[in-house]
Amino acid sequence: MIRVISSVIGCILVLGSIAQAQQPAPLSRREVTLRHKLEQLKPGAHISVIRFHAPEEFGNFISSEQDNFSFYDIDQKANVVLHYGEVKKVKDGYGGYNSIRNKHVDPTKRLIAVVAGLGVIVGVIVAVAVSQ
Repeated sequence: MIRVISSVIGCILVLGSIAQAQQPAPLSRREVTLRHKLEQLKPGAHISVIRFHAPEEFGNFISSEQDNFSFYDIDQKANVVLHYGEVKKVKDGYGGYNSIRNKHVDPTKRLIAVVAGLGVIVGVIVAVAVSQ
């Protein structure tokens, strides 16, 4: 009789630990904020995804779920599914297009490159004008 009771208690404990192990881990504050932002987006919205230790990706939002979201990467031409913990930030829209590399670029980096290029051109013009 004692063996049966101890076996039943052991089974209950094992099943209880398995049930707890299958529950998803609670989301951090950053992940909850990210999830709320993505829940407000409509499917097909243009987004820029910044992951930890990975290049920025640009695409069209597809859907968000309890612990992950998916989007269509327009440069790789493939659907991407990411867990909220993998993502540092999601921005609305995506930047311009770099036809040399055939990829989209961050609008801030593009603006910096244009300003630097114009600065070099103006510097050369001023140097030529001063030397004459």
